[in-house]
Amino acid sequence: MIRPVALALGLVLGLLLSAGLTSCGSGTDIADATVLDRPFQLVDGGTTTLAELQADDDRPLVVNLWATWCAPCLAEMPILEAFHRQRGDEIRLLGLNISDSPTRAADMTDELDITYLLGSDPEGVFVAAFGAVGLPVTAFITRQGRLALVHQGQLDLERLTELVEEHL
Repeated sequence: MIRPVALALGLVLGLLLSAGLTSCGSGTDIADATVLDRPFQLVDGGTTTLAELQADDDRPLVVNLWATWCAPCLAEMPILEAFHRQRGDEIRLLGLNISDSPTRAADMTDELDITYLLGSDPEGVFVAAFGAVGLPVTAFITRQGRLALVHQGQLDLERLTELVEEHL
């Protein structure tokens, strides 16, 4: 007979292990080839695609998938904002909210004072299209419009800068 405490510990350990597996991988071999052409809504109005955003101003594009219920996502957003303030004139940053209500997402971005471009993916199609297992996910799209990298897991400013220098 399995004791309730042992069962609970086993479940917690399983969750921790699966969280660790989803937070450190990166690569583009599992991304859907059509991900750059999938339409989504911009928070300030209109529909666009990642390919259109990149082509509009010829800057590389960093796309971060996030949600209000994702603690690592919320911890990462001020780092992305700092990066945007430092390098926004040379690299475009897009935060794509996954499966939240527009009001809840807007309240969170206001609270965190986020100024980079924001969009929404209420159905979560970009999570599947990027081959993501969990959130946060950050994709790097080159100036030529090629998906260079999909990074799973939270980034700090140093690692974000390294990935931008290496892939964009």
